[in-house]
Amino acid sequence: MRWRGGTLLVEDYADRVRLAAGYLSRLLADAGTRVGPDDTATLELSEDAPLHQFGSDPAPGVTAAAVDGGSACLLNGRSFWLVAYRAGTIWHRDRDTFATDTDPLQVRALTQTDAKAAYAEALALAGVKRERDLADLGGVVDVLRELAEWRRAAEAVAAARPGDLVLVDGSLHPGPFLPAGLVEPVHELARERGVDLVGVTKASKLRWGRYAPLVLRVRRRADGELGPDTRWYLRVTGPDDPAEVYVARLARAAAHAFRVDAVRGHRDPDRLFAVLAGLSDDPAFLGYPYPLAAVHRVVSLPGPLLADLRRDLREAFLREGLSEDDVDLVMRDFHLTLNA
Repeated sequence: MRWRGGTLLVEDYADRVRLAAGYLSRLLADAGTRVGPDDTATLELSEDAPLHQFGSDPAPGVTAAAVDGGSACLLNGRSFWLVAYRAGTIWHRDRDTFATDTDPLQVRALTQTDAKAAYAEALALAGVKRERDLADLGGVVDVLRELAEWRRAAEAVAAARPGDLVLVDGSLHPGPFLPAGLVEPVHELARERGVDLVGVTKASKLRWGRYAPLVLRVRRRADGELGPDTRWYLRVTGPDDPAEVYVARLARAAAHAFRVDAVRGHRDPDRLFAVLAGLSDDPAFLGYPYPLAAVHRVVSLPGPLLADLRRDLREAFLREGLSEDDVDLVMRDFHLTLNA
C-alpha cells in the first residue's frame, strides 16, 4: 500500500490471493493414508475404505440426553484472565425436550498460578491424576469447561436407560489436558449400561494425508460415489478401538458432514446412525442432531450476555474504588481501537 501526492493508492493483491489459493488447493488434494491431527498420526485409512448408507429411525420412546458447554474470556490482562463458563444437559424424547438442567454461570479471575491450581483441583475432584501442567493461561477456560462437560456426561450416562443415547459436543477422545482416566470410566459405564455414547464434532482437526481435512475429503468422495442426496458413514478407526471414529452425513442433501465418535451400547453402526438420522431432520439444523443444537443454545454465551457481564464488571471495579482511568486501562484492548 502506497501514498502518492497525498492520495492513498489501493493495493493490488489479487496475484497473491491467487497464489495462496493455488497452494492450498494442492494441499487439499494431498493423498496419503495417515489420519490424525498432527505429524505423529498412527491411524491408517485407505482411499477405498467402505462408505455405508443407512436409513432414518425416529426411535419412538428412546431418550436422548445432550451435553454441551459454553465459555468466553471476559478480560485478558495478559498476566491474568477473567473467564466465564457453564455446562448443561437437555433430555429429549419423541421430538420433545422434556427437561433442561444448566450449571450456574461460573465467573473466575485467574493468574497463571491460580489456573494451575484450579486445574489440579478440578482433576482431583474428578478422582484422576494430573499428567501434565497447563502451559498456557489462555487455555484454562476450555479445560474448565470440558471438565464440567465430562462431569455432566458421566451423570447423563448413569441416569440413562439401556438403549438410550447420550450425545456430547466434541470428541470422545481426551484432549491434551484431559487424562484418559477421566474419560475412560465414562466409556466403560456406557458399555455396561447399554447406552450409546456419541460425540459429534462441528469442526474436526483430523486430516487425511499431511494437510487435507479428513471430513472434506470423505465428503467429496461420498458425493462422487453415492451422490449428494444420500446419508452415509465411513469408519476411520480399527475394530479394536473402544471409542470408534467415523465421518458421517446424517441427513440427505445436508450441507455438512461431521466427525462422529461412538462408544456403542447394543446397537450396531447401521442402527446407531439410523437413530442419529432420526434426530437430525430439523430443517433449521439439517444434518445435525437436534438435541445438541438445543443444548448449545442453552449454554452458549452470546454477545449481549458478554456485553452485560463486562458492563457489570466495570461497575463492580468502580465500587471497589478503582478510578475511571484505571478501569479503562484494565478493560480496554488497544487492538480493538486500532481495528475499529
